[in-house]
Amino acid sequence: MLQKKALAVITAVLIMTSSPLLASCSNNETITTSQNPVTSSTKPITSAPVEVEDSASVTIKKPNQENIVNLNDKISVVIPPNTLPEGTKVEINQIGQSMRHDFNGFKPLGIFEITSSSGSELGGEITLEFSYDQSSLSAELESADQLAVAFYDEEYKAWQEVDIIINEAKSSVAVKTSHLSLWSIFGLEDKYVTSTLPGFTIYFNKDVNAPVIGSVASGDPIYEYAAIVRTGLYDASKAYSALNLKMPDHTRVYIDQWDSDKEAEWGWFSKNIEIPVTYIDEQELHMVSAHELFHAVQNQYVTFATMAANRWFMEATADYAAAHIATSHGLKDSLPYSYLKTGISSSSTFHMYQTAHFIKFLVDNGYGFKDLFEGVMNGSGNALANLNTFISSKGGSLAELYNSFVYNVLFTSIIKTEALQTDLFSDVASITENLDLDAGGTINQTINTDQSYASSLFGVKISSKKHEISPVSISAIEPTSGIRVQYVITSGPDKESVIASDALTHEPLEIMLEDGNYLYFIVTNSAPSNGYVTITIGKEAQIEPYTNTRTAKIYNDKFLVDVDFTLNSARPFVITREEVFGDTLQLDIDFEDNGKPVMLDAEAIVSNLRFAEPESWSEYHEPVFKEMYWSYGGEQVNSSSVTVTLNPDTEWLVSFTYELIIDIYNKQDDIYSWGGGSIVIYVTAVLKN
Repeated sequence: MLQKKALAVITAVLIMTSSPLLASCSNNETITTSQNPVTSSTKPITSAPVEVEDSASVTIKKPNQENIVNLNDKISVVIPPNTLPEGTKVEINQIGQSMRHDFNGFKPLGIFEITSSSGSELGGEITLEFSYDQSSLSAELESADQLAVAFYDEEYKAWQEVDIIINEAKSSVAVKTSHLSLWSIFGLEDKYVTSTLPGFTIYFNKDVNAPVIGSVASGDPIYEYAAIVRTGLYDASKAYSALNLKMPDHTRVYIDQWDSDKEAEWGWFSKNIEIPVTYIDEQELHMVSAHELFHAVQNQYVTFATMAANRWFMEATADYAAAHIATSHGLKDSLPYSYLKTGISSSSTFHMYQTAHFIKFLVDNGYGFKDLFEGVMNGSGNALANLNTFISSKGGSLAELYNSFVYNVLFTSIIKTEALQTDLFSDVASITENLDLDAGGTINQTINTDQSYASSLFGVKISSKKHEISPVSISAIEPTSGIRVQYVITSGPDKESVIASDALTHEPLEIMLEDGNYLYFIVTNSAPSNGYVTITIGKEAQIEPYTNTRTAKIYNDKFLVDVDFTLNSARPFVITREEVFGDTLQLDIDFEDNGKPVMLDAEAIVSNLRFAEPESWSEYHEPVFKEMYWSYGGEQVNSSSVTVTLNPDTEWLVSFTYELIIDIYNKQDDIYSWGGGSIVIYVTAVLKN
């Protein structure tokens, strides 16, 4: 909070003070307006001492009574009973020094610092009453369209407008607040012309040079420019309302000439729309107006902080709404292929707008825009998590939809994409290889996709001097969680020359290729972190599984069982020990440590349980399996199969066993009794450098 007499300037606002007359609130009829904030300044804070032009203060002596601080009828602070403790000093300082501001369309009428010796937060609401000069207002406009009050929000470093109560009979503006801060009253600048329609007040600077668009029926381009914006806002508001979307009660729109790099924007803090006079196409001006209005719609569902944290979704849905709901113009820009390398939730400058193509793809696949939009906005997580939840609630998979989206971007004309300079292989594939079918051999290529809902393209050009089709084995080895791989065979370099495509897993798949074909691998990642997979191509892709079949004598040689054991891994391994010791097959295997996890799939089929010496048992007794399970990582897996992972960072050595529990069933008495237990398989796997 600023200090008396040597105030630290905490905003970049040009304030030219005046002396409006102020009277305290009376019982006269008031007009309550729920205004949107004036444009906020987000420029860096300066710290320069300034002189105080005028000041007033009061010390609370009777806290159970109303207390008032009045600064020469410019501003009054009305403190209700029991709001501040006895002895509290409340002070108003009027700052006389001018300060820069970016409040388009409004001029400051006075800036006041209001402080309390007990701090900026109060025990209840107080009332601030600002005076204004009624004669300075236009009789053609409502007072509410010409006045605003804002305080400086130190947390966000921006001015924020508050609701006001205008008493036209007293020429006063009242604000209720529980926070003391830097406050200012603003009035409409004389150079602005105002146009209104339900839900909007449009302010435009009559002195700027607007481009000529259309016939300019009014004779002045700025009036025609404002009329086009007005039409765009009206059409958009009508279309959004038709969807039963939540609409703002009132939005201020400013048309002016700013810096050359200024673009249309909806203010995160101000809630106002600013449109510069730099657009030269009527369709674009309509879409820009609709886009910015949709941000105001979004703000009816979530706070600006949530909007800022999920800006990719805000810009993507605003672009889609402007292109396909408010207008029928469609998305203006084609999607660059480079978009696929970055996650859909990225908020990089152009990428978040381009995600509108993905929103359109979802809508085209049956997910209604209103339901999708509100499903995300009303969710409890971030936008990406909420989108995933919404798609799942409709029986779909966001990962599968994204995978399909990427395929259609690359290999069909369904999505509007930029023209290729040459072809997919040369322009888009991040990694390329050549495979000579005559020479044979194997290609092992690791593909990394380092962002969530991003993709990579691996391309292989096929050559052969023989005029024949050759079989080739392909597989996707050790994909990390969230990684999906799709192979695509094309007859040539053109994107729409697909011969075959399908999902690819770690199971080797035989495909047929010939000279001139291109083999592509689309790798998408739906996990929140970096993902990778190794693509294997060639004749040597398949690794033979380990198998062991035996009849085992178990539990003190009392029983016999038939055991079929299979161990699969996509990575080759070395068996360092394989022996049967008592009941148990003991198998030790080593993998070469290449810094990546290894997965093993084991299956044990145990059957034909019988007595080793049946003559020692009566005809009424028979052995039965009570339990069969894998024991791994301290857990019991009640299944004949198990998947085990070796991780070089956490688990470079693992052991797992297959165990049996046997009961003896007395058929005559219908009684089960303990028979015994046995470990029939014991595997130890090690990663070695």
